[in-house]
Amino acid sequence: MGEHNFGDYIVFVDESGDQSLKSVNANYPVFVLSFCIFEKTHYYTHVVPEILRFKFDFFGSDIPILHEREIRKREGDFNILMRDDIRSEFFDRLNQIMVESEYTVVSSLIDKRKYSHFNAPDNPYSIGTQFGVERVFYEMQERGQRGRRIPIVFESRGGNEDRTLEREFEKMVNQSGINGLKGMFDFHCVSKKANLPGLQLADLVARPIGVHYLHPEQHNRAWEMLLPKMRTSRDGKLAGYGLKIYPLFDPVEFGPEIHDASVYL
Repeated sequence: MGEHNFGDYIVFVDESGDQSLKSVNANYPVFVLSFCIFEKTHYYTHVVPEILRFKFDFFGSDIPILHEREIRKREGDFNILMRDDIRSEFFDRLNQIMVESEYTVVSSLIDKRKYSHFNAPDNPYSIGTQFGVERVFYEMQERGQRGRRIPIVFESRGGNEDRTLEREFEKMVNQSGINGLKGMFDFHCVSKKANLPGLQLADLVARPIGVHYLHPEQHNRAWEMLLPKMRTSRDGKLAGYGLKIYPLFDPVEFGPEIHDASVYL
């Protein structure tokens, strides 16, 4: 093999909820962007084979794409979940994969009910990306990846949106004051149809975070399984390390003098 500077990790990014600040879904008024960090060797020797085996066992092929919304609503290929016996085995196996696979999650949650009240708020995707990329960078530094190239894979949202995201990503990286951030990440936008197991796991972890935020009193098995995977400080602190909830307050509660969202990033 020739000389290269490839890092030991790969990052997959997916979302839950939509970015619109004009029409906020009362049932799910948040936007969650989750970054899943995999060590490459574990990814291709464990995660990918387990996902493929799971699909062949339940669908007879690896064609179906694991998508949280379709699974939850039992649509398309997942109409097999209408049967209680299959549904029970399906989730037992899927949960086992999620628990036994090794990955670290960094996530941003934007409460659109509050954020929409700021003057000229940025796109939630931009806010979520900034926090996520910076925290992933810190994690890579802690794992000895300084000066290495780390692929970061976002789910494609279409040509124009992908180009906009790439421009915003490059702008954020280039303008960052964090030493070493520029040059670490190789940006990619990949269609869900590429059927990448890493993107599918990133999709599966995003919504439980939003549901827990909205209904912290409810039992949430998915959140309980996910929590040990979240990035934390050395003393176990989650907020600001593996999860950013933004904003923490609604500006309408403080009067017109507090309406600039950028001040609180």
